[in-house]
Amino acid sequence: MAARTSKKWLHGCLALALFVASILLPPAVSYSAGENLLGNPGFEAGDVSWEKWGSPVVTTAEKHGGTKSLQVKRNTGGASASVAVQEGKTYRVGLWVKFAGTGVTSAAIDLDAFGSQQTKQYLYFSGSTQWEYKQLLYTPAPGVQYIRFSFWNSTSKDYYIDDALIRENVDIERPSTPGTWTAEHEPDSLKLTWAGSTDDMAVESYQLSYKKTEDSGWNTLSVPHQETVTSYTYTLQNLDPFSVYAIMLRSRDTAGNTSGAVMGMEATPGVNLLTNGGFETASISPWTETGTVQTTTYGTYAGQYAARLTGNSAIRSEEIPVDGEGSYLVSYWTRSAAVPPQASTVSLSVYQESSETEHPLITNTASVWARSENQLRTTGTTEYMQLTAKNQTGTDQFLDQVYIGKLPELPEDLAPGAPAEFTVNRADGVSADLEWLAATGPFGVKNYSITFKKAADTEWSSITVPYVPGQSLYAYKLEGLSPESLYEVKVTAVSEGTAVSAASSLELTTGKMFPVNPGASEEAAALLDRLYATVGSAVYTGQHNYYEAPSLWYDTAAELTGYYPAIWGSDFAYYTGGDFSALRQAMIDEAINKGHTGSIITLTYHEPRPMDSATAGWESVTGDVTAAQMTEIVTPGTVLYNQWAAQVDEVAGYLAQLRDEGIPVLWRPYHEMNAEFFWWGARPELFRQLWDNMYDRFTHLHGLDNLIWVWSPNAESSWAYDSAPYYPGHDAVDVLAMDIYNNDYRDTYYNKLVQLSGGRPIAIGENGELPDMDMLMEKQPRYAYFMTWSQYLTDKNSLSAIQALYSNPRALHNGETGNGPYVPPPADSYLIDDFEQYGSSNSSLRAKWQRNVSGNLATVTLDTYHLNSGTYGLKLDYTVGNPGYAGLYRSMGKEWPGMEAISFWLQPDGSNRQLAVQFHETNGEVWEASIPVQGTTPVLVSIPFTEFLRPGWSTGGNGVIDLGSIKEFAFYIAQGSGTQGSGTLYIDDVKAIKLPVEEE
Repeated sequence: MAARTSKKWLHGCLALALFVASILLPPAVSYSAGENLLGNPGFEAGDVSWEKWGSPVVTTAEKHGGTKSLQVKRNTGGASASVAVQEGKTYRVGLWVKFAGTGVTSAAIDLDAFGSQQTKQYLYFSGSTQWEYKQLLYTPAPGVQYIRFSFWNSTSKDYYIDDALIRENVDIERPSTPGTWTAEHEPDSLKLTWAGSTDDMAVESYQLSYKKTEDSGWNTLSVPHQETVTSYTYTLQNLDPFSVYAIMLRSRDTAGNTSGAVMGMEATPGVNLLTNGGFETASISPWTETGTVQTTTYGTYAGQYAARLTGNSAIRSEEIPVDGEGSYLVSYWTRSAAVPPQASTVSLSVYQESSETEHPLITNTASVWARSENQLRTTGTTEYMQLTAKNQTGTDQFLDQVYIGKLPELPEDLAPGAPAEFTVNRADGVSADLEWLAATGPFGVKNYSITFKKAADTEWSSITVPYVPGQSLYAYKLEGLSPESLYEVKVTAVSEGTAVSAASSLELTTGKMFPVNPGASEEAAALLDRLYATVGSAVYTGQHNYYEAPSLWYDTAAELTGYYPAIWGSDFAYYTGGDFSALRQAMIDEAINKGHTGSIITLTYHEPRPMDSATAGWESVTGDVTAAQMTEIVTPGTVLYNQWAAQVDEVAGYLAQLRDEGIPVLWRPYHEMNAEFFWWGARPELFRQLWDNMYDRFTHLHGLDNLIWVWSPNAESSWAYDSAPYYPGHDAVDVLAMDIYNNDYRDTYYNKLVQLSGGRPIAIGENGELPDMDMLMEKQPRYAYFMTWSQYLTDKNSLSAIQALYSNPRALHNGETGNGPYVPPPADSYLIDDFEQYGSSNSSLRAKWQRNVSGNLATVTLDTYHLNSGTYGLKLDYTVGNPGYAGLYRSMGKEWPGMEAISFWLQPDGSNRQLAVQFHETNGEVWEASIPVQGTTPVLVSIPFTEFLRPGWSTGGNGVIDLGSIKEFAFYIAQGSGTQGSGTLYIDDVKAIKLPVEEE
């Protein structure tokens, strides 16, 4: 809430500073390392944050990621938002482009760099009709403060751009996943071989994790990455025979990012079923031979002996009994005395019911030892096996370390089993207590995933519950549900490496939701029901009023739109002059009147400090209290507590009048507590105690059963802290709201409220600029209402914007006035700026009139000497160099119906440079007219709209000036007929006017 501009309101320095900080300055945005610095990089929010030259359009016909891209038609262009950069840092800059047709062989996207120095680099594209990504690393030169993408399609085809990226060049990309390994199996080891990974920066190592499937803990080792190596081999040793091992392989880069996991299970075989498989008895026995087969000590693979098979000889093992159905591993080492004309053969014969099945095995023709490995599955009727090696070549063949061993059965599924006994123990209106048994699996369990949706919906929501070692029973409170609704709920177990189990499912029905006050009145419960009923489908309109004129802005909204706002709001506030009690009573009388005529009532309390007098004003509300004083205020029995109690007891008396009239109230005390604006702010624990004290006193002492308790922090920013620590809890809050100004309707604010609310209604507690109803529907559908702060209805919003919101089908009102929307009478002029509204604050001025950072330096200050009327004018100090212009602009959100020209007072600087006047329509069309800056005598400039033309880079739109919706107004200084250098202009009384009628 901002201080009033009426002379009744007392402004100290602190109050003014807080006003400027909380309302006028744009919020400072902080980014984590590697985060994309561009807002809306993939056009998912339309063309927000992108400048359009001509008529590029956001489309769903093509997209690289998400659902949208920007179609850049021929002879159109645009630019991204400018991103602040720092000297000495390196930035990664990239973009995806796809052409709509063939025939283009080269195209460039510009990277503009500017500040006191300007440079340009390019991303070159091939004209491909497939999505193509190009990037560069950019290090700002001295004097460069900002960079942005800009583009102009001078090719013969349309193209699409998507997923633009400007981020600090820290490594946040994951390396590619390693290749799937191959394994060689021994009773006590597993030899793994895999293809290496790649990374945009550098791969550091491979993380190899393994465990027996029945164990809980993992063994992890690191295999270094080598730039010249593409295939890696590592042997896991000292393993247990006849065991199944779960194995995961990931790559890791030098920044610590890890790839996706390669997952698998491998088995070590049991003991060798062959006798004398290594021929270490110095004989062939018990093998049988055909031809000449001898043991040799020359060139063995392992041990002292190997078998040598001369030409046309064979060797056959003894019969190996088979224990029914199972898997067997057969391995052996072979080499040739020389390269043979043909390969020797090795086969395994399986006997069952007097029949023989021969299985050819892999053989080696090289003159160096090589291992061959095969796996064979037997059936339940298999009786025994025999291994045969035949040498039908013209050279000697050698055989060593022959092995046949049984393999344990591998689990059929890598995933854990489905969580068992999934039940719901209790459900209220917005939550359900779920319970299930822990799952197990070969890769263990990393977490549980709960997915849920209303039975009639199609989209699922999901929540992750961490795994707890040793925990056999899990309980979780699922929040964020809607009252009296049927839900489908599933739980799955997710293993290390992200294998997912089958789902366990259930259905549950939520109950009715009641106010936090167990003794709440029927009217209060009905009001809360109304809010729940509208969540996700509609939004109640709301309008605040100062208590001195308790219906002024409510009536204004109704007059402008033809609809009575659904919510009427006011404030117990603080002393501003006159009879305080009478003014408060008049406000309550108006609340009773509005309540009986169908309005929802919401009340705020800007409470003065308890230690101050009853006539304390704004300076008391924004005054400081020490930690010791705040502790005393919330401690029953202390002097300050008693003074606080006396203040709130007086307010309770007014609220009791509404109770007695059967009127429920959205009670919103102590708002914006997560900032240092007010004495109750910036101390989370003490604030929660203050809230609890008021709740307890109003509920139990005063019996105020008509209150719906609304908690309303400030939108988090550089001057407002994380709101979560200030939340009093679900047992003392019915509705969670957030105060949002500067059109700053970020998803992060919304998501924070959704998370904290646990399914309770959320709202926009205060706003300046009206929210975009289509945006709310698409991205922030759970907001139940908004309340525009008094005069900001018209100060921050154009008439067309106000009327568009109130006429939106999702906007809920308290009926129609019967007069229809307001049609303004013809006016002789519309004020753009006379520079009186900023007081003496240059920071307030600069928050409104901002420099175009693509150009040269331009600095604005308030001036009291060079002006046309009033107390203040604008002083513009500028420099024209490279890129040849300096500019400043301000947002408008206004209409100029019936106007014919732009008029302003100007004291030129005799520079013979060029001054351009520019304005932007809401649809993006831009209009501009210029005058020479000649002489130094003040002049009243009048430029008819007939002299305004579209700049060469603005070729879109309908070619007709539309004065019904102007979103931006600007002044630009160019070199013109002058020279490069600096200068100063003085400007005052900028207006859109009608031209005087010339007498005949």
